[in-house]
Amino acid sequence: MAAVTQWSPHADPGGPSAFGVDEFGVPTILDRRAAQFPDRTMMIIADTAVTFAQMRERSRAAASALLEAGVRRGDTVALFMPTRPEWVYFWLGAAHIGAVSAAVNIANKGDFLSHALRLARAKVLITDADLRPRVAEVAATVDTLSSVLVCDQLLAAASPDVPDLARGRPDEVGALFFTSGTTGPSKAVATTWHYLFSVAAAAVAAWEFRPGEVLWSAMPLFHLSAAPLILAPMLAGATTVLRSSFHPGQVLDDIRDCGAAGFVGVGAMVRMLCNQPADPRDRDNPLRFISAAPIAAEVYRRIEQRYAVRIVTMYGMTEAFPIACKSVSEDGVPGTSGRINPAFEVRIVDDNDKPLPAGSAGEITCRARRPHMMSEGYATPPGDGPQLRIQPHPDWFHTGDMGSLEEDGNLTYVDRVKDSLRRRGENVSSVEVETTVMAHPAVLEAAAVGIPSDLGEDDILLVVAPRPGAALDYTELLDFCAARMPYFCVPRYVEIVDGLPKNAIGRVRKDLLRSRGLSDTAWDREAHGYILSR
Repeated sequence: MAAVTQWSPHADPGGPSAFGVDEFGVPTILDRRAAQFPDRTMMIIADTAVTFAQMRERSRAAASALLEAGVRRGDTVALFMPTRPEWVYFWLGAAHIGAVSAAVNIANKGDFLSHALRLARAKVLITDADLRPRVAEVAATVDTLSSVLVCDQLLAAASPDVPDLARGRPDEVGALFFTSGTTGPSKAVATTWHYLFSVAAAAVAAWEFRPGEVLWSAMPLFHLSAAPLILAPMLAGATTVLRSSFHPGQVLDDIRDCGAAGFVGVGAMVRMLCNQPADPRDRDNPLRFISAAPIAAEVYRRIEQRYAVRIVTMYGMTEAFPIACKSVSEDGVPGTSGRINPAFEVRIVDDNDKPLPAGSAGEITCRARRPHMMSEGYATPPGDGPQLRIQPHPDWFHTGDMGSLEEDGNLTYVDRVKDSLRRRGENVSSVEVETTVMAHPAVLEAAAVGIPSDLGEDDILLVVAPRPGAALDYTELLDFCAARMPYFCVPRYVEIVDGLPKNAIGRVRKDLLRSRGLSDTAWDREAHGYILSR
């Protein structure tokens, strides 16, 4: 059987020929892998193992079911299901016929769900029996929606005779993913299959993912993570084990059981793993790498030493990913995002959109060097008509992130622009404040947000959750901060809570903390006479 070519991190990032395929499209690549490795497991999802041949057969059956439901090329199929095999079948099935899939967060309900479906111009929605009542509550508000179908019933009724499917083009919009909507209503990001496979190709290269290896994750499928989790094994001839939830105390046992070489998660998952009690078996695991967004240097080093793994960092967002990367074989610089992906141009700009010199902090902007190497733009608002239309990105895409780019090409993420703070004429990184605070032995997690100051600019509110059984003293915590950060970074207010609000992938909802403002339980160091020395 022919081997799968491995892609080099330093090769042409847009070259599908590196994988022995002519184009980055689902039918082309899945057909080839099913012929090469028919009995090799491509995914284990919800404890169901699916081989490459079965994935091809079932995704084509899903495509046939969509055609029978009236879906045609360019129509939007909304996927509103938990992590289960049918999600993957219909996601790939939509690609077979040139339909557009819309990956909808299963936490959505009411107006949030209605907004997502109207923004996507969903014609057909695929769900399961448990979630169908939630859809029924809003279906009448979505003018474009013609059918709400239950996934397993739809597949069971699909014709066994799969027609000769009209294949969608990899340079056409083929999938929608939604932003988190922390600064306003969620946006629907329009992606081509060429972009999604490019994301997967970059991940395969960074991980040095090998044929037959296993990747473990508990990331949701309604996130851009669907691209590497589903498409990377297609490119590499490997396997993804996808769990529906993340339990930090059980992860390593599961990884040992399935022999996973890689773990993929968000930074919060890595921190939770790091916060687990030490175990003599920590280094006794099959992992080669842990892949996540850039994490604090101190956590980075602890993870590598404790679990005998290499950290892979990838920086980016749904609209453009990965903008920067540190591969498994590179030493990199802990705390940075890695080197710029050669598929992108990157520049750091000031508030007036003027480029800044190397090492200066400003907003990260980027543009793709070639078409379809990042997302195409955003779906226009629902009031723009029943047809899905895309508002293209400007020439230079503004990420909304602050960072710096060094002469050696390493990119450092500093903060979200909206999360950065201004205190007494000084810029303060909320990320740096949080990283310092989370080094305190009694702190499990922390978030720093700005509160409008009577003197102008911001006062800093620190919201902390203690470790189970630990006690936090306000004065001692501020002493800890004052000894480790500039005086203007030391929070004025401290609030101790049981846990921080998070979104579906574990990111802290700072927008909720900001909009809530000061609570009655927030401790004010100035009101309590705490003296901060400089």
